[in-house]
Amino acid sequence: MKKLILSLTVLLSATPAVAVQTYDIGNRTCSQVQAIVQRDGVAQLRYNSKSNPSVPIYKRYVAGSTYCGSRSIANLATVPTRDNAACRVKICKRFGDR
Repeated sequence: MKKLILSLTVLLSATPAVAVQTYDIGNRTCSQVQAIVQRDGVAQLRYNSKSNPSVPIYKRYVAGSTYCGSRSIANLATVPTRDNAACRVKICKRFGDR
């Protein structure tokens, strides 16, 4: 049993860590932003707040529910892009959250 636990620990620690890339989407089109999220699976998107443009907003967006935790699901959300004030993307939302 100890050998199994040690083997699993070594195996799991050998897997490469995947960094989430951050993208500034202020000058990108909606289709470019959607393509980024689909390609990467998970992406942190940066854009300026509508109410205070000097405040940057950073949020994590996903291609689908497989990129969310076990108690979360991908829900539709929107981000502002160069050509669309409400570009549709997905964000993880915990079950029961509104």
